[in-house]
Amino acid sequence: MSNPKNDKTDELIRTLSADLQKGSLNFNILFLSWLGLLVSGLLLGWSVSLLTNRPAFSGWWPEPALVIIWGVITGYLLSKTAYPEESSIWIFWGAGAAIFLWIGFNLFQFASDFHIEHVHIGPCPVILAGSSLVLGGIGWFAIRKMASSRPGLSAFLFLSFIFAASNLCLKFLCPVQEPSHVFLAHVLASLAWILIFWIPLKKKFVW
Repeated sequence: MSNPKNDKTDELIRTLSADLQKGSLNFNILFLSWLGLLVSGLLLGWSVSLLTNRPAFSGWWPEPALVIIWGVITGYLLSKTAYPEESSIWIFWGAGAAIFLWIGFNLFQFASDFHIEHVHIGPCPVILAGSSLVLGGIGWFAIRKMASSRPGLSAFLFLSFIFAASNLCLKFLCPVQEPSHVFLAHVLASLAWILIFWIPLKKKFVW
């Protein structure tokens, strides 16, 4: 008597193999899609800043460059987890290193220049959530055929990537660059939204 779980796995692998042969699920195409989405976050922020006539972009270095590095690394790792046979442990560590590079920089800035009387939050957490929903909706077309063997990790990578793109968008919209504001309203808000969205999104990657 055949095992239903094994039959389901075999069917999935055959489907993915057919998709690979047709070129609809391909590592290079996926990675380029993520890079395009990262650029979309940048363009979204730039366009809104032009429409509102309130340009706030302060330059590419250092934080926007770190966000781009975070996004590129995460997009690469997310592309690697698109296939059910991928289970390398280095992806887990790479996922943490990518985001903590950005977090560590902002934590150091926050600790070095913290003044409680100057703390300002503003609408940035809401802007992050809104832009992530827009970019996540676009990214859905790239992930709908993914079948990761680690759904929790893939969900985290996808959310991490989306919030990297959202933080790029926010750099064009937020005029406040104090370390306390960036850490509380950008960094901690991003982590909070990732935690909130992680559980429902994880189910998408379960196969």
